[in-house]
Formats: sequence, structure tokens, C-alpha cells
Amino acid sequence: MRNKLIFGAAVLLLAACGGEYAPRTGDLLFQLTAAEGMTDAIVAATERGGAVTFSHVGIVEATAGGAFVVEAVDTSVRRTPLGEFLARSARRGGRPIAAVGRVRGADSTVVQRALRRAHERLGLPYDDEFLPANGKLYCSELAWECFVAADDSTHLLRSRPMTFRTADGELPAYWSEHFAALGMPVPEGVAGTNPNDMAHDPAVEIVWRYYDE
Repeated sequence: MRNKLIFGAAVLLLAACGGEYAPRTGDLLFQLTAAEGMTDAIVAATERGGAVTFSHVGIVEATAGGAFVVEAVDTSVRRTPLGEFLARSARRGGRPIAAVGRVRGADSTVVQRALRRAHERLGLPYDDEFLPANGKLYCSELAWECFVAADDSTHLLRSRPMTFRTADGELPAYWSEHFAALGMPVPEGVAGTNPNDMAHDPAVEIVWRYYDE
């Protein structure tokens, strides 16, 4: 825990000195987490052949008291200090594998509404069923729900039929066992989102990376 706090403090100090990302409310923070299990299964189903496949995403909130990330993780939607969020990242050259995305055309009104929606969802359970409109949220689903056009008519981030299969059509054992334990079929083809697709969404501009490509 002490190392996590030191790392977080170092990130914020560098930001203040202009040498790192300066947190901006409404940014999307994409991450490849260091955890195994679900992370490996997500990467297997969503990789695009690029150098990095992101497995998690949260919404940045910059405040006078520090930077936070509103995220759906573990058991619920919560507000996590930025340093703690980054400490969960896998590493490349000692740097977090994390990237900052900005939703194109999201003005201050859209951003503030997105943050308000994110705060309204704090405490909701994590959606381990990966189903829409079930009172629970997974990480990219939270971002998708929160970013809506100023007229409230259109989601700014896209969704599409999900697949839990690898590029060669295989279903990882992790997903078979996960959904069997929930007593439900794999929601293959159900409309949804994932962090790596979202990072490549035309509506998202990657503006900064913590790691070297």
C-alpha cells in the first residue's frame, strides 16, 4: 500500500510540474490491468492485433482535492484515486499501460452531465452478467451510459453485438465457467461495449499515453 501511495503522489507531482498527464474531468482512462483471469479472457476476445489491448476503462474526475476515476470494478461502481487506479496497471518499461481518451465534441455541458450520471451510479453492483439495462454496470457500459449528446437523444459512444470468443472462434474456458456459475447462457451477440473497442471508437481521441508505444 505504501508503494501505491508513493506512486500516486509521484504521478500527481509530475502532472503539476507539466511532465505528465494533467487530469481533466470527462477524460476516459483506458488501462490494461495486471490481474489475470477475467483480464486475460477480455483481451483474448477483444484484441485487434495491436501492441496493447485495453481491458478496463474509467471516467476521470479532476478536483481541487486530487484526481479520481469513476469506474465499475470488482463489486461495484466506485470513485477511485487516480494513483490507486494506475497502480493496478500492467507495466511496460516500468510505466503503467494506460492511455487517456477524450470524447470528440463533448463540451463542458456534456462532460458535466456525464460526471453527474457517473456519480448517480456510484454504488451500483458490477455487471458480471454483461447484460444491458439490468441495474448493474461493467466498466465500458458505465462510460457508454454516461456520455450522451446535449439533447439527451444519442449516446456519443457506440455499442455493438458482443463476442466472448477469440479470433479463431474459440470460447475461452473462463467464460464458459463464469456464465455457467451464474446459471445463464453466454450473452454472445447481445449489444454492448468493451474497453478496447471504445479506445478505437471514432468518437474517442487518444490524447496521451503513460507508456511508450
